[in-house]
Amino acid sequence: MKRNSYYRQITKHTSLFDEPTEFITERQSLIITKQIKIAIEDLDFRYGNVGFEYNDKESSQRFDFEIENEEFRPEFEVLKPYFIKILKSKSINIEIYAEVENGVILSQMATSADIENINKEFIDSVKFQFLNKNFICQIPILKQNILTTNEVTNNQNFYTNPENVLDDLLKGKQYKHSQHIQFLADRHERSIMKLRFVLQPFSFVFLLAGTQSYHIVLETLDTEEATYIWHSEKSKSALIDTIKQIDKELNIIKEKGRQAYLETIPINFSRVIHDYSGSNKGFSIWKGLLEERLN
Repeated sequence: MKRNSYYRQITKHTSLFDEPTEFITERQSLIITKQIKIAIEDLDFRYGNVGFEYNDKESSQRFDFEIENEEFRPEFEVLKPYFIKILKSKSINIEIYAEVENGVILSQMATSADIENINKEFIDSVKFQFLNKNFICQIPILKQNILTTNEVTNNQNFYTNPENVLDDLLKGKQYKHSQHIQFLADRHERSIMKLRFVLQPFSFVFLLAGTQSYHIVLETLDTEEATYIWHSEKSKSALIDTIKQIDKELNIIKEKGRQAYLETIPINFSRVIHDYSGSNKGFSIWKGLLEERLN
């Protein structure tokens, strides 16, 4: 809706014989109220808000709007395809309001129920979708088996802290070994070794410290393989060598299967079979057998 108003500007001529003349100058006052659609790809995810540009064709006026939502972060840019998937739409509905006078923006505001409805639970589900595709279901293309977050090729640098991968996965779903993984994570020597991953089947690699040895523990997330444990001398150099050796041995599992690997009778190695007869009973049995091997 356009609203025109006027004001009078009186200027006196320098001639002594002329009467003062009045000039009427038009002041353009514009109010814009619209419902628009903005593509999710065109949104700018910021700390605590979402920004976007809008060019009003009728007035040829350019606006920079933002809508507050404390759940948003700039790093969520890589998650936009998953926002689209969960929202089932490539765009969001936004209501804008602006007042412009002589090309100067006096006030502006944007609101969106779509953005307001994005809460912590929604963000967690988006992260889970990202993790499921870029970690759990990823096909390994590197020769290396034991990976950090930076070496997971489809990570796109979203997860730089491996602990966040674990936390977000365990929040997203209850897996076969969720309880076991949480137990191992609580005892992981993160000051000595970063949490690592094996992609197929998706597994976590933990470092536990006994009184005399280090223990590298491989635990799958959602498949029924046994817990594998390799034992190392309690020194940094021995630990590095053991990790390298484990990485080579995992190639046997990848190429020939677990039974073929076990038939090689690997040294400094043991395993714990899971008991799935009952969640609490099975976990207690597993925990007891594991602790027997952590000297």
